[in-house]
Amino acid sequence: MLHRYIFISLCAFEFAFGGWFVESWSLEDPPTLEQSLNALLEVDCKKVELLKGITPKSHYKGSEAVKECEIEQKLLRVIIEDDAQDYQKMLDNNQWSRYFLFYTTQSPRLEITPLMVSIVFDSYNVFELILAESGRVDLLTKDKPRFNINRMMLDDYSSLGAFQLQDRIFDVNGVSALDLAAMYHRYGMFWEILKKGAEYNNRKHPNSNGIVTFGDSHILELMLYFDESFLRDFGGGNMLHFVARDGNMELLEYLIKEKQVPIDSLKAGETPLDVALNAKNFQKKPQIEIAKKLIELGATPSEANERRLKRLLQKEQ
Repeated sequence: MLHRYIFISLCAFEFAFGGWFVESWSLEDPPTLEQSLNALLEVDCKKVELLKGITPKSHYKGSEAVKECEIEQKLLRVIIEDDAQDYQKMLDNNQWSRYFLFYTTQSPRLEITPLMVSIVFDSYNVFELILAESGRVDLLTKDKPRFNINRMMLDDYSSLGAFQLQDRIFDVNGVSALDLAAMYHRYGMFWEILKKGAEYNNRKHPNSNGIVTFGDSHILELMLYFDESFLRDFGGGNMLHFVARDGNMELLEYLIKEKQVPIDSLKAGETPLDVALNAKNFQKKPQIEIAKKLIELGATPSEANERRLKRLLQKEQ
């Protein structure tokens, strides 16, 4: 029933996308962030009747919705093209937005900020301008910066809230600009965002931490240079479990070989090998290659592990 409702919702978007959205997007094979953002440029703003933002003040109807859509489309384009001059002109003319509104009615239901867009497209010149006006924002902040450096991607429908990076699928919910910089291996951007004061160990969203899910050894070393306690603090000292859960092979080997992380350590009674095989990640997918690598590197498989791995390998044949 849920999939039927989602399919009907997707069909409702086809008019604005000229077919791209329905033909190229599926729950099992979501688009990359690049594809989703480029698709927003194809939206016909003149056909937009409503933009629904996060707060009532960010809702637009009729001609105001068309105008706001056009502004945000222009802003998105100058960021993607890394046009620092036109970006500055838009700011001077007060044509900017803290995040892109039209995602809720005419596109994949994805909230994403200008800073995130600059990271995805490696638009370094515009990135520096955005970062210069970014900072922490909370209830106690008096002089709020233009952009909240810690704002996270969100999705109204968790079933649609996904993006693809290489051959893996990630939940958008809880992903910050720093996470994206880690996931895309934008080393300079990652370091600059860290220095700017971004949160890097959000205990509410450990499963979407970009350093762990898709970071590499260089990202981890930058993080540890900034805060050497991150390795023992993240996930209660159980980073290897999260790495195994999400299938980050490079970081798995690096943690075991270079950081001497105990390969059979326990988290809630489970070893990293247990976690690799229990399929409790976003894709509900057992990490077979991770499990094989853990055993190769010395992990001790239980009888249950051996039986499960044998069944999974037989299914692959």
